[in-house]
Amino acid sequence: MTAQPPSGHFKTRRTHRTPVSGTSALRHQFYTVKVRIRDVSTEGFMAECHEPIRIGSYVSLDVPGIGVVNAQVRWQLGVKMGGQFVDPISLARCEWTATPVAPSEAA
Repeated sequence: MTAQPPSGHFKTRRTHRTPVSGTSALRHQFYTVKVRIRDVSTEGFMAECHEPIRIGSYVSLDVPGIGVVNAQVRWQLGVKMGGQFVDPISLARCEWTATPVAPSEAA
């Protein structure tokens, strides 16, 4: 039997996040906002977003090299937010990961 994290704690990430520096259009309901993407994985992303977006909301994100990808907002703290892709993406096709930035540049 494997140990489970105590209730209220975040689960361990299943995929590696790659620091990036890019911008994208994030569509939520009837409006679009510009976001700065800070990291990406096959399963999700972290971005800076100056608009409050309800946790659990479904959004779409323009991913260069892939196109429009649907995601669910999983968290938002201040201007930072995280989203989980509805379907995993291929980082080999993602233009954000073509030239990764150093972690200090993505902070």
